[in-house]
Amino acid sequence: MRVRNQSARGTRRVTLALVAACALGAAATPLALAAASADPAPAAAVADDRLLPTPEAPRISNGSYAGFQFCGGPAGDPVVTTGTPTLAATLESVSPPGTVEPAEPGPRRKVTFEVDTAAGQAVLHRQLTSDTSHDAALQLPEGTLSDGAYRWRVRVKDGNTASAWTAWCSFTVERR
Repeated sequence: MRVRNQSARGTRRVTLALVAACALGAAATPLALAAASADPAPAAAVADDRLLPTPEAPRISNGSYAGFQFCGGPAGDPVVTTGTPTLAATLESVSPPGTVEPAEPGPRRKVTFEVDTAAGQAVLHRQLTSDTSHDAALQLPEGTLSDGAYRWRVRVKDGNTASAWTAWCSFTVERR
């Protein structure tokens, strides 16, 4: 009987220790979360009040079935062989990871593309709406570009907030 009694006491002690540890953890968690989420800079001090991250991975393609060339890659500036390339960027960062698109889309994000010559002359300024919050793409219309050097950039707007522009993506059109 003694062995059974000692075993029951040991079980009670372990249970009591676990309950105490859980209670201590429950009391400490809000304090730890508050300390971790403390922002040293007030929200009003955020530069330009931008709430949206800059679109990522600007890329360019010869067309719908051609692979994309990334801007700023180690291979140098992209070269396209068509006057109607497709420009694309990832907007995934606009929605938190794991966010599910609503069944019925609400207000869509406005995505603005700018294309200039390498010398900075405006060629095209086009604003589209993105059907998803993941990607945006624009195929340039025929006759927009001739052979030569160009650059493009993109940004996204959601309501009254806007992201910063991406860095300029230089590219060359060389039709064969």
